[in-house]
Amino acid sequence: MAIISCPVCEHRVSNKAEQCPKCKTDLTAATPEKLAAQHRDRMLRQSQSLMNQSMLALLLFLAGFGILYWWQPETGSYNEYVSTAAIALGFCWYVVCRARIIWLKRKK
Repeated sequence: MAIISCPVCEHRVSNKAEQCPKCKTDLTAATPEKLAAQHRDRMLRQSQSLMNQSMLALLLFLAGFGILYWWQPETGSYNEYVSTAAIALGFCWYVVCRARIIWLKRKK
């Protein structure tokens, strides 16, 4: 008996199991081609989700700069703190998303 990864959710299951206990994928009737296609689909969905998140992070980052540039809030005001926080959060979120995208591509 060996431990394998579920092709859909990557949960560790026995190779004798009929279905994955986590995602309920049928493992007995699955051909290698079908399992590879499910794995590809999951990777594509995850990649698209990360790209969407990186775009939202970039928008947050640019919105923070837009507030600072067009509104020109006074020093120490609430608007200045919000825009600075948006810039910092957007930048960090963007960097993390891009790192996760690179990691996902290497994982393939």
